[in-house]
Amino acid sequence: MKKFDSYTDDLLRRPEIQRLARRRDHHFRQNRLEHSLATARVAFWMARFLRADARICARAALLHDWFFEDRAEHHNRFGANVRHSIIAAANAEGLGEVGAVVEAIRTHMWIYVRGKPRTREAWIVWMADNITWLTDGFKSFGKYLRRKARLFIYGQSWREVTHAS
Repeated sequence: MKKFDSYTDDLLRRPEIQRLARRRDHHFRQNRLEHSLATARVAFWMARFLRADARICARAALLHDWFFEDRAEHHNRFGANVRHSIIAAANAEGLGEVGAVVEAIRTHMWIYVRGKPRTREAWIVWMADNITWLTDGFKSFGKYLRRKARLFIYGQSWREVTHAS
């Protein structure tokens, strides 16, 4: 993972990127930084496997959800889906990211915005985001099922049962 770290360390040291950790429940139970970092790792490995530019994929995936809900259109799910890729792309461009990184970010929600991904790297970022989203969902659903099973079996929360003695 040394190569991955060399591609992303400068971004991860930035306070504005670290601020993504404050946004809880981005996808189910993960914060936005955890989701973005996981997406970047998946994109990095996919890029290496598919012989794409791993640096572009890792950086674009790390920055793909770099936006904050300060605006009215983000208070509903559809508004966030439509606009966040455009805002995140503009933020990345403001950092001086190369055009391929910005384009991969802009098109990672291509189902909601105009313009399908046109490069191998942009498709990889889209796929990595969806793989990570599904993984987050399965983990969250598993936690939900375990919590419900404990409640069903014990009739109260598991912690209450273990601390009652």
